[in-house]
Amino acid sequence: MTKFLLVGERCELTATAKSTLHPIRAEATELTGWIEATPLDGALHPDAPVTARFELPLSALRVDNPLFGREVERRLEVKRHPLVVAEVDRVSGGAADTDPGRYRANGQLTLHGVRHPVGGTATLRVGDAGELQVTGRVRLDIRDFGLRPPSMLGLRVRPEVDVELRIVAVPVG
Repeated sequence: MTKFLLVGERCELTATAKSTLHPIRAEATELTGWIEATPLDGALHPDAPVTARFELPLSALRVDNPLFGREVERRLEVKRHPLVVAEVDRVSGGAADTDPGRYRANGQLTLHGVRHPVGGTATLRVGDAGELQVTGRVRLDIRDFGLRPPSMLGLRVRPEVDVELRIVAVPVG
């Protein structure tokens, strides 16, 4: 098993929520963390466990509408709950004969002080220098974390948020 560290400046999170007027988009690039995995022939070893931990300081989240961004920050109580933590404890799929490089990831997400199970999909590629390049997607319902969808000035936001991660991680040791 190899431990990989995220390369912060090459990692990005994008979150998109639908509203009554237009999509609300937020981005962040200060993602940190690690992945423990066993690469094999450009993919993950099918019989080896995969674990990961990612952390995002909510202060790094930039919402496309500054007024709405302040409302999101207020609802997330960023000073009280400064980090979002994702822990991956199970990865499956990626079989060479079905869908190579495509996986299902499951774990726990802690947001606003609430830990809740989550699952999503990911594609993984092992680069030339042995780095992992991962793109993942998950749909979250913010109500699962004790949050109400924001609304202001007639703008209502749906509780489902689509999150996409682009991660680059390099082997250590």
